[in-house]
Amino acid sequence: MKIQNLFKKSSKKTILTAAFITANFYGLFAQAAGGGIDAKIDTWKTSVDSALDAAIALFAVVGGFLVFFQYMQGNEQAQKNLIRLVIGVGVFAIAKLLVGVLI
Repeated sequence: MKIQNLFKKSSKKTILTAAFITANFYGLFAQAAGGGIDAKIDTWKTSVDSALDAAIALFAVVGGFLVFFQYMQGNEQAQKNLIRLVIGVGVFAIAKLLVGVLI
């Protein structure tokens, strides 16, 4: 088999493999240049913590106002919705606790 025929048959696979290897090496060098994996994890943890804080605050404030308005209107579902609100805030708080412990 000639070299030219071999190159024609495997050129697509070779180019894709070279591109894949280059992309992987570029990702590894980008991590090393950015201060290491610990810095990346700390940045990710900070962003997840702030997102969870915002979600807890939004859920509690909006849910609190809705339950308050339902109580003021004399809605019979207000007590059930208050329990759902407390459970929902608890779920967000447990998620935040797990992020703080695991990361």
